[in-house]
Amino acid sequence: MRKVANRVNHGWIVCRALRGLALLAATFCPAALLAQACPLCYQSASAASSKFIEALRGGIVVLLIPTVLIGVCVTVATYRKRGEE
Repeated sequence: MRKVANRVNHGWIVCRALRGLALLAATFCPAALLAQACPLCYQSASAASSKFIEALRGGIVVLLIPTVLIGVCVTVATYRKRGEE
């Protein structure tokens, strides 16, 4: 007798593989890497005074903190809800 393939399990594996491939492609996408080295931004930052550079670094930290906190909150909420239905 032949075993009948479980379509639900197969679909789950394909879905996970596609998500992983999309994440890998987004991580190593050349367009995203080039966006981090904008020539205009680099020239204006290199020609700026030390106070401007310090303010720019502070602005990056201010924008980074809420993003990280939101990500942590979503992760914690998802982890706590994983067993409930």
